Amino acid sequence: MNHFAQNIERIRKHNPALAQAVMESGACGMSIQTSREGSPSAMHNGQWIHSSYDPRKEAHSWAAAQVKDWKDGELGVVLGVGLLYHVEALVAAKGRDLRVAVVVPDLSFMKEAITVRSVGNWFDEVEWLWGPQRDLATQLSGHKVPLRFFTFASAARLHAAHHQELETALRHAITTGSGQLHVAVVGPIYGGSLPIAGYAVRALEGLGHRVTWIDHHIHYASYEAFGTVRDSRNRLALQSRFADVLSLETMTRLADDPPDLVLALAQAPLTMAVLEHLRKKKFVTAMWFVENYRHLTYWQQLAAGYEYWFVFQREECIEALKRAGAPHVSYLPMAADPEIHCPRVLTEGEQSEFKSDVSFVGAGYANRRALLPRWLSPEWTFRLWGNEWDGASNLRHVLQREGRRIDTDTCVKVFNASSINLNLHSWSGDGLDVQADFVNPRTFELAACGAFQLVDDRRLLPEVFTEGEVVRFKNAADVPRLIRHWLNDADARHAIASAGRQRVLREHTYRDRMRELLTTIGFHQPDRIGAILRGDRDADRMANEASSPELVALLRRFPAGRRVELKDVAAEIRSRGAGHSLGREEMLILMMDSYRAETRDLV
Repeated sequence: MNHFAQNIERIRKHNPALAQAVMESGACGMSIQTSREGSPSAMHNGQWIHSSYDPRKEAHSWAAAQVKDWKDGELGVVLGVGLLYHVEALVAAKGRDLRVAVVVPDLSFMKEAITVRSVGNWFDEVEWLWGPQRDLATQLSGHKVPLRFFTFASAARLHAAHHQELETALRHAITTGSGQLHVAVVGPIYGGSLPIAGYAVRALEGLGHRVTWIDHHIHYASYEAFGTVRDSRNRLALQSRFADVLSLETMTRLADDPPDLVLALAQAPLTMAVLEHLRKKKFVTAMWFVENYRHLTYWQQLAAGYEYWFVFQREECIEALKRAGAPHVSYLPMAADPEIHCPRVLTEGEQSEFKSDVSFVGAGYANRRALLPRWLSPEWTFRLWGNEWDGASNLRHVLQREGRRIDTDTCVKVFNASSINLNLHSWSGDGLDVQADFVNPRTFELAACGAFQLVDDRRLLPEVFTEGEVVRFKNAADVPRLIRHWLNDADARHAIASAGRQRVLREHTYRDRMRELLTTIGFHQPDRIGAILRGDRDADRMANEASSPELVALLRRFPAGRRVELKDVAAEIRSRGAGHSLGREEMLILMMDSYRAETRDLV
């Protein structure tokens, strides 16, 4: 039975623009089939969009599962059109005050749906969204409420690219603005993530945000002193208790000046008890886990403690964290700081100390101890830099500075002075990493310096660099041949190194990563982090939206574009002196600020 004429007239009464757009659409290519239950179902390219048995029952089961976590105030956004059974079921299952919007990438699918099915009153309760992704993103972000996406997978897969582009546009729309966040960055006591914490701080400040750096490296000497305790159980107990103390110190400092976001780097001394306490106090917490999740597994105990996780590994890592209880997990690769990792003009003395045909900078992991000796040759000079090379007698003659750790500035000089920089990712075996997925910081740092590198192939490497930007190797036995080839082609080396540097400057700086991190959190929290990033807390914008003349006058006292919080307005009121007669709004603001001050203590 053809229901199109009846349905289109109904739609025209409530939404004439949608009715006109549907009438102008073409054919969608869905194949309509009769289900065993008797209702129309649909296939596309040989795959079922709805159940071949009972599409209504399937839709009701799907909708019941979706509404369990649907919170008041959230706008439900449905991805996937099909024959709209699932949309009808969701409208029936939702609470009275909850709203539904449906993204329609191709109106021809809706045309087919309203041809084979009769629509009822439920259709009028839905906000139908169609058009370019940027326009859809503007419409959705204009609601200024949290969005909850409901994906009807069998229908949504037909327009996966459209949905991905919509998400990108929506992230940009929700978080675009000049708003200033206050971010507390919690660094580790020591380790590879320590310099990354510093880069993150510089990047956030460069983006215009206020940053509190809780730098626990200042406690390293005390932590290291416990290493002299002979009994391993006592030593580990002391170091663990010391980390607990630093966790409490972090909480105290957060209480003194509460941030909008607490961003911890891998191995930051934050215990699960403190993280749970922060969550109860409504702090937003995030962890950038810049470690191989297979080797350092403490994330299993902390997964549920952080609201947002960012990792530099993909599928298996993300799924493992979610199984362990992490609410939100996102991929965020490493980067470089182009103000630190950059081309250098070395002095004659520096050239004498650092220059070589081939170099390697890094710690003495098992695979490096096994492979580097095979890559030595009388045909080229080789310098080895870094620590933890004790016992590597076959590398002693190329080890520099007696195997002491070198700082970042020295690393950059080595990168610039070497014709070929070897970049071998660490692994506990004696060859190349058999689970080679993540791309280490060194890859980005070398490229940012305009330094030529030979890097072991990684599964995620093609996403960040092309073959014209870095040279990769898949077999350890190929390395001597590659060294020999590239030493004899300086022009090609320089061209590749230059291309790699330009790629970093375009896409792979820590500012890029921090922007992506904040955008991701703002996307999930449009009424909090997203609102601040958009500038909704700026004085002039709030004054324009305020309805009370008294409040407008208060907000106009602040510079346009300045972020203003409750405590700022309260301080402005108090600055006017004890003899000032208070209006109703001023009294309410002072009362709320007093309550805030009394209840802010975390400890």
